[in-house]
Amino acid sequence: MNDTLDELRDRIRWEAPCVGCKPYSHNIVRIVLAEIEKKFGRAEANRAVRDFKLESKGFNQEPEE
Repeated sequence: MNDTLDELRDRIRWEAPCVGCKPYSHNIVRIVLAEIEKKFGRAEANRAVRDFKLESKGFNQEPEE
């Protein structure tokens, strides 16, 4: 994937409301969070978890090193 941070965040914004009601949404969000962490760092992945209120959907912020 060669997506920008904004594109990856848009993908989460689109899928997050469907977590728990649409098949594979949880997996897609998890993969996109992993991609954000890989390309832009753990702090950006944690920011996405906070910004999109993903903790209420079963996602956790990871400790920053």
